[in-house]
Amino acid sequence: MRRPLALVVSGLLGCVGELVPLDEGDAPPPNADPLLGCSLGCHGGDTSNAPPNDLAGQSATSLVGVGAHQAHLDPAPAWHRAITCADCHAVPQTVGAPGHMDDGDSTAELTFGVAAGPGASWNGTTCTTGCHGSAAIGATAPEPTWTRVDGAQAACGSCHGVPPPAPHPQEANCAACHPTMEEGSLAFRDPASHIDGKVDVGGAGATDGCTSCHGSSTSSAPPRDLSGDTLSTAPGVGAHQAHLAPSTWHRAIACTNCHVVPLTVDAPGHRDGDNVAEVPFDGLNPAGVYDRATSTCTNQYCHGNGRGNTGTISWVRQGGDLACGDCHSINGTGMSGDHRRHIVEEGMRCSECHQTVVDANLGIIAASLHVNGVHEVVMARGTWNAANRTCTNTACHGTETW
Repeated sequence: MRRPLALVVSGLLGCVGELVPLDEGDAPPPNADPLLGCSLGCHGGDTSNAPPNDLAGQSATSLVGVGAHQAHLDPAPAWHRAITCADCHAVPQTVGAPGHMDDGDSTAELTFGVAAGPGASWNGTTCTTGCHGSAAIGATAPEPTWTRVDGAQAACGSCHGVPPPAPHPQEANCAACHPTMEEGSLAFRDPASHIDGKVDVGGAGATDGCTSCHGSSTSSAPPRDLSGDTLSTAPGVGAHQAHLAPSTWHRAIACTNCHVVPLTVDAPGHRDGDNVAEVPFDGLNPAGVYDRATSTCTNQYCHGNGRGNTGTISWVRQGGDLACGDCHSINGTGMSGDHRRHIVEEGMRCSECHQTVVDANLGIIAASLHVNGVHEVVMARGTWNAANRTCTNTACHGTETW
C-alpha cells in the first residue's frame, strides 16, 4: 500500500501517523532500491524513484510534478539512449544533501546535464534542449510541453525533419548514412546511439565518414554536394573532381590545398551552421581568394602566368581540361625575362629549357613537376642559376642574365 507524504522529523524519515528510523540518519542513494530510497514516502513508486507519484501523492501526468518523468525514464527505450535523473537534476546522495529539500517550495531545480546541450532551459511549462532539436532542422515540436504525454511530441519528425531540410541530403532511407538505423525504416538497430550528443555517420561504401554527406564511394569530394547536386555548374560541385582526379599534366592536388580538412565530424569549423566550406588556400596560393558570389578563384599561382599569384578562373567553368596557354602564354608574351625572344625570334621550344617537364610537342611528361611552385629549368647543355637568374655553359651563348 502506498505510504502518505513523508516528513523529516529530528533525523527520522517518517510518514504522517508513523515514524520510520533510518540507518545512520540518511536514506539510500537515488537509483538504488526504490522501496528504500527516494520513493520511501516522498516521490516515485515501487519501480522508480521518479514520479508518479509526486510529493503530494498525485500521479496525473497533467501535473507539473509528474509530467513526462516516466516517458523519459523508460529503462529499455526502443528509440533513444536510456535517460537518467542526473540528465535533468542534480541528484542528492543523501536526504540532507545541499539543494535537496532546501527552500520549502517543494520544487525541483533543473540543472541540465551535457546531453541537453548548451543553453538548455525550463520555463515551467516547456523545455528547450538539444535533446528535442530545433525548428531549423525541421522539428515540429522542438519545445515540448512537459505535461503533454500522448506520444505526439516524441514521434520521428518532432525533433528534426525526416529527413532534415536541405542542404541535408534528401535521402528517405536514413540507414544510407546512419548505420545505427534499420534499412528502409525509422527503427533503430542501436537505440543507445540516438540522442547521445553525437552524429553517427557511415553507411555502405563510405570510406572515412565524409562520403556519408558529400562525395561518392570513391572520393570524399563532390559530386555529390550537401544538396545532392552532381552537376559541375553547381558551386558545391564545381571543379572538385577536375582538381582531385589523377592527372597526367599537373601535380596531385589534395583537399588540404584549398580546405582545412576536419579530423572528426564535430571538429571546429566543420558543420558550423552555414553549410558553406571555407577556402583558406595553402602556401602555394598565399594570396588566393575564393569569391562565393561569382564562384571565382583569384590571385592564384596555380592558374597564373608563372610570375606570381596572378591567375583568375571560374570554379564552375565548362569545357574540360585546360590547355597549354590557358594559364600562361606559349609564345612568351607576358612571361618573364627573355622568353619571348627565345620562343619567337629564336624559334626555340619549351622542351629545350624545361626538358624534365615537357616534350617537344608541349606534352607534359612529368605531371608532378608541373604547377608545383618551382621553375624546373633543365637544359641539354648549360646550367641555370635561379639565385642570380643566369644561364652558363650553354650551346647557344656564354653566360647571360635572363
